Amino acid sequence: MSKQLKVLAVGAGWRGSNSKSLFNGFIKNGCDVHIIETDGYFYNYSIPERLYMRVRKLPLKAKFQKFNTTIARMIDAYQPDILFVVKGLWVTEEVVQYAKVKGITTIHFHPDFLFDDRYHTSTILNQAISSYDLVVTAKTTEVEKYKQYGCSRVHFMKYAYDPDIHYPVQLSVQEKINFQTDVAFVGRMEPFRADALNRVAMQGYDLKVWGTKWDKIPKNDVLNRYCEGRPIFCEEMAKVFQGAKISVGFLTQLSAEQHTARTFEIPACQGFFLGTRTEEHMDIFQPGVEADFFTTPEELLEKVAFYTQRDEIRQQITQKGYEKVIKMNATYEARVKEIIEMVRKEISYVM
Repeated sequence: MSKQLKVLAVGAGWRGSNSKSLFNGFIKNGCDVHIIETDGYFYNYSIPERLYMRVRKLPLKAKFQKFNTTIARMIDAYQPDILFVVKGLWVTEEVVQYAKVKGITTIHFHPDFLFDDRYHTSTILNQAISSYDLVVTAKTTEVEKYKQYGCSRVHFMKYAYDPDIHYPVQLSVQEKINFQTDVAFVGRMEPFRADALNRVAMQGYDLKVWGTKWDKIPKNDVLNRYCEGRPIFCEEMAKVFQGAKISVGFLTQLSAEQHTARTFEIPACQGFFLGTRTEEHMDIFQPGVEADFFTTPEELLEKVAFYTQRDEIRQQITQKGYEKVIKMNATYEARVKEIIEMVRKEISYVM
């Protein structure tokens, strides 16, 4: 019988985050897990802190030091087998090395782009990343970049959905008023996304857009009427996908992204997934059978026009897409099992 692995997990702890679902994945795989949440240390910044970070590119020194000291002390007290860090923007190289000296397997997972997206990196992470024993990424284009940067072991792992959060929901009468629409999008504003969705809005479709930075689009864009002005998470997000005839799955233009968490979350909620056409998307879903895809804003408009008027075809594809993600077992629990199997092999080899 394999010994129970002890995992010291560091990352965001709010329900609906990639990190929380991954941490729960370790628990579901029988691991003993202790979590150090970054939420209490970072992200709820005061205005002075934001100004400080803009200049120094670091959080306040006392907060930054307390965070890393807490990790080091927990390494001593908890004596984990694995230090699993998600998006470790402020975990220092010294802490990673300290864990390794203690014989702990150190793993980093970044849900975003480390090299091409300035929003999701830091000098601290750039210095520490090559020290980890294993780097896990859901971005195929990042694999070689990590290796060239000096990371010795890099593992590609697809995104996933969390069945505790992403599942079909029944909408109440009020929820149908709130969430039913022709087209929905959940995500951050980027110029390509804004332009494409503005074209959809200009054609008179009912549209709902959730996420951040949508207040940055031009004030005269028709799209402004359809921006909800806030992000949306968990079961409420499932209601968005359930209520929309079409849920658009844009990929970022910041790099050559091939798929994302929405790739699995939308079908898992029994939403109709209309995503950016990529090799990975078309490998996961059969076009026109389990989902559908577009490349240009013009093609997006064509697909919206087609599917909003064909309920039966759309519903068949939606059901097939839902059945596909269930059959694939594309869950965080299954993804974490991949990581655990790699670690157990490593531990057995060392012993």
